[in-house]
Amino acid sequence: MEWFEKPVRMMRWDYMGEFERLKEVDLEQWAKEKKERWHVNCEWIIGTPGVAPGTGHLTTFAAEGFERYPGFEDFDLLREYLPHAKKYGIKLLVYLNMHWYSYEFAERHPDWEQRTSSGESYGRLHPLYGNGTTFCVNSPWREWAFNLIRETMKSGVDGVFLDGPVVYPDCCYCEYCQEKFEKLHGKPIPKENWLEESWKDFLEFREDSMAEFLRDARRSLKEVNPKGVIFLNSGGWQASSWRVARDIQKVGNYQDFNGAEAFFHVHRGEHNLYESALMAKYLVAGGKPAVVFTHYMYGLWHYNLLPPWEIKRALVQTVACGANPWIAFINKAYESDPGGLKPIEEIQGFLEENEEYYTSVRSEATVAVHSSMQTSTFYISDIPELYRDVGTGKEQDLIVDRGTGKVAIDWGVRKRMSEASKGESFLGFSVALWRGHIPFDVILDRDLERPDRLKHYETLILPNSACLSDRQVDAITNFVKDGGKVVASFETGLYDERGRKRNPKTLDDVLGVADRVGAFPTLLGENYMKVVEDYPPFAEGRLLPRGPYCLKIKAVEEAETPLVFMEPIPRVYMPLTKESEYPALVLSKFGGGSAAYFPQLIGLFYANYKMEEMGTLINQTVKRLNTATPLHVEAPPTVQVEVYSQGASKERVIIHLVNNSGDMKRPISHMLPVENIKIKVGEYLISPRKVYTLRESKDRLEFHKIDGGVEFKIPRLNFYEVVVLEA
Repeated sequence: MEWFEKPVRMMRWDYMGEFERLKEVDLEQWAKEKKERWHVNCEWIIGTPGVAPGTGHLTTFAAEGFERYPGFEDFDLLREYLPHAKKYGIKLLVYLNMHWYSYEFAERHPDWEQRTSSGESYGRLHPLYGNGTTFCVNSPWREWAFNLIRETMKSGVDGVFLDGPVVYPDCCYCEYCQEKFEKLHGKPIPKENWLEESWKDFLEFREDSMAEFLRDARRSLKEVNPKGVIFLNSGGWQASSWRVARDIQKVGNYQDFNGAEAFFHVHRGEHNLYESALMAKYLVAGGKPAVVFTHYMYGLWHYNLLPPWEIKRALVQTVACGANPWIAFINKAYESDPGGLKPIEEIQGFLEENEEYYTSVRSEATVAVHSSMQTSTFYISDIPELYRDVGTGKEQDLIVDRGTGKVAIDWGVRKRMSEASKGESFLGFSVALWRGHIPFDVILDRDLERPDRLKHYETLILPNSACLSDRQVDAITNFVKDGGKVVASFETGLYDERGRKRNPKTLDDVLGVADRVGAFPTLLGENYMKVVEDYPPFAEGRLLPRGPYCLKIKAVEEAETPLVFMEPIPRVYMPLTKESEYPALVLSKFGGGSAAYFPQLIGLFYANYKMEEMGTLINQTVKRLNTATPLHVEAPPTVQVEVYSQGASKERVIIHLVNNSGDMKRPISHMLPVENIKIKVGEYLISPRKVYTLRESKDRLEFHKIDGGVEFKIPRLNFYEVVVLEA
């Protein structure tokens, strides 16, 4: 294995505009502390700083043809520090800021700047971080950037991280992009128009331009050091990533890590408890070693460290989901709070001591959740009810916020609402699975067309995966026909990979849909589903809350429909209505497999409103289909479970338990221990000769055989435990 294929613990120690202080640092002691106290084996060191007013063109090291950062005219940071890093076994990567440049530097190269559709500089219209501009990957700047990479690698470092470039929204319309696009497509770059195929061509052109930049950057790096590594900020699972042209399915072909930010930001809204975990799963799905970027700061309060439980939670969620941790902080924050080292020392020391349990592991999840970049990019629903303003539903001072009831007609608004329906659906299904203790992986668009990838799973979840190609539809159909299970929602499969309404080739035959009638009125609150036949844990007659976005469909005759929508109630404080003729859940057989279809945005509803009945409905439906669950866990829903194996014959099974039971707020300041967790492991997974824990108790656990496997207990889980079963 190459070093970057083994467990990596990265860090970035930033001096935020005071880089000249590094000349006074004892570099030997600096490297020793990082190895022995921070327990890192890979460090990012600043090559071109990311500080005001945009200093991406200034270097902290000797690079022929490039200007030095003030104070570094006679000091080469890379070459001075590298011997010390090597002495302590630390791989050295150089941070190169490739998205933020001062206006003064840009004025020397006016044709390098990204241009909006109006022809204006993006950075003048939208100053980066309040001051500065950005350059285009198709302009001559690319050669400047490639020369910088070559000069960086000449110092002897192990690789580079590129912070950027980014193709910003409404970009790029510079002369070089115009010429390249017209050569490819025979027409000028269009302005935003979702009805034109040329606009969609442009969106793909942007992503391809990013990938081609990284391809050529990698080639430049390899010219100097064939063993050098390169990667950039790849973008995450959020549905808005298309706006900055980042898709790991494209850039991942040309980088050694897939990495993205999962920073904690203090803000007024609600935080996703599983942000680091979900980012890790998404990046791992890209098929390269993954790195989750964690800032040890309060978002915009960069000189304050996060509370200990927050940083520990981010690190253990990252590694429990198969990715590598990266942590960054600013020196002044550490100087003002030196106790902040303790949580890092604790977690990363454990990771270093137990590297073998994180090396060459394979997920044993039998469920895959689809994250569709195609849907994020091209989906605009043609259902007007999706765009109706329903307000917040909040009742205060004898007033209920029911919104205006108006339907948005602006294409930009419709695009944002459609992509949100995909992103929130993905989040909602994922959170429900975690709370139901159902291990899962994330699967990307391209993997749907790979039978070898799909065959690893029993159940595929399509959370409003609206945009699917014919090949992907065929692959899913064959997957179910051959015995697989699928759970889908809302408009899954109704559009092709470019967002065009598909007719008639859909997944409806697989999903048990006989006819699509229309949509229910969009209403928030006081509307319901009814259980019309026992659907454990819900008994016949039980009312369940209905989300605002629901479709009227007819199921095939042989399908089961245990839930139906009630007829709409137009306002609050009105009597219940009767059952409608339209099912809220369709269970059907197809070939050797089966399907569950929710004709509603149930994932979005759960993600936004957290109503436990919806989470239970999702995970119980998955459990009903997914018979090959690798393990059963009896624990509070805030205990996260991940399971892996090692060895060709699964000689070792490793279970990660993360206790997310905090004090009901973020940032978390206190964790609540959990006791007497019961775990049952299926015999198809492993027949163990011993079971033991690595971290909190470090005990050998008693286990006993039960019908179909083995069972054991974890007496107490304070925060994070790793349970090992050996055959």
